[in-house]
Amino acid sequence: MTILPLTRRVMAGLGLAAWALAGHAACGDELTGLVVDKAQARAKAGAMPGGKSQEPGTADNLPPEMQLQLVAREAVRRSAGAGAAALLAEAARFDEDQARAALAPSVTLGGSLGPARSTYDGATLRSGLQMQGTVAASGILWDGGRTQAVIRYRQEMRDAARFSAQATQEQVVLDALSAALERNRYRNQARVYQQYARKMACLVEALDQIVAVDKGRASELLQARKTQAQAELARDGALALSRQLEIRLQRYVGDQGTVGEGLSGPLGQTMDTGEIIRLIERSSELQLARAQADGARNLAESADASLRPQLSWTANATRGAQGGVPNSSIQAGLSVSYNLFNGGADQSAAAAAARRAEAARRQYDETLQTRTARAFEVQELATSAFDRARRYVDVLKDSERVRTATFQQWSQLGKRSLFDVMAAEGDHFSLRVAYVNALYDGYQASAQLRSIGGGLLGWLNVGDGSGGVR
Repeated sequence: MTILPLTRRVMAGLGLAAWALAGHAACGDELTGLVVDKAQARAKAGAMPGGKSQEPGTADNLPPEMQLQLVAREAVRRSAGAGAAALLAEAARFDEDQARAALAPSVTLGGSLGPARSTYDGATLRSGLQMQGTVAASGILWDGGRTQAVIRYRQEMRDAARFSAQATQEQVVLDALSAALERNRYRNQARVYQQYARKMACLVEALDQIVAVDKGRASELLQARKTQAQAELARDGALALSRQLEIRLQRYVGDQGTVGEGLSGPLGQTMDTGEIIRLIERSSELQLARAQADGARNLAESADASLRPQLSWTANATRGAQGGVPNSSIQAGLSVSYNLFNGGADQSAAAAAARRAEAARRQYDETLQTRTARAFEVQELATSAFDRARRYVDVLKDSERVRTATFQQWSQLGKRSLFDVMAAEGDHFSLRVAYVNALYDGYQASAQLRSIGGGLLGWLNVGDGSGGVR
């Protein structure tokens, strides 16, 4: 009565041991060697589950720096917001030209034609068709510096518009790069879950054969199938998120072939905090705030100058004929204007402009403090994320040894239960997902850090310095 069950248990044990020696190797991880270098951490690129491998000529075959440049150029080129900001920068240049034109003399030409009659003491002196042409010129000799202050204000607004265009481009590039990194994050998560599901599928296949011999192992088969289904659900969730991010990325760069999975390599290096603080002063946002503060100060000077007298010169010449009799006149002279009283409107305008100038200066200080604090915060995020990724590598090596030993003790020696094997496998793949997350958290923080400092466009050497992209 006991020979048959004993024989079945022996056969089941031998079958599991044989699978452990042969089938387990076939179900090994494709990306077991997840390694992160101290200077640079790169996620491996390969075929997506159910997708196609990268073919020669795609973006993944380009150097990472070139991939990043392609993302930056394409994102700026396709951005309507960046295009609008560039047009506003051009408009500001014309505003400056208009302000400078106030220094040049103003010359006007006029003429008239029509019947006319001249009388004196009730008697008609002359009547007939009258023709007249007039040339008038005028210019400012002194206005208390108002015109020069307006010109300086327009210059600052021109610079502010240029820096605003650069800041808009920076944000577009950062958004595009963040979308690409997040897409790659979930693609790598999907690969890990796919390997986990495949490992469980191999175990299910082996347990199917074992349960056919030993029905007492059916609960183990159910446990393995449940774990496989959970891994497949996690994989599908990661793939769904990656597809959503692909749609978002397509808005920025269009053809997905321009964005590979190896573009994150250069972001594996964390910038020094001192270098970032030095570069913050050169960032588009800080230069924009500085230009706005300087422009507000010049506008206040212009409002204050408008309270002073204005000295101008004028000249005009008139030549015409009435009833066939020619006539002409020439006039030239100086004119002075000064507003004695208008209810205090000019004084109020000057006071308001001075307050706005002070507010703009304080906004600049606030922007500098905010970006400096943000730089320290993001630098800490990047450093800690890459440090976690390096430490996960060491933990994963130990985890690999633990799960291998646990499996061998269960399959060959019978000293462990399937639940121990499931726990070891689940813990190992959870660590691998955590490693991927730490790695891409570091990449994201590194990109933000460069954007806070000198800017991504300057780092990638794609900006032309005038709000445009080469």
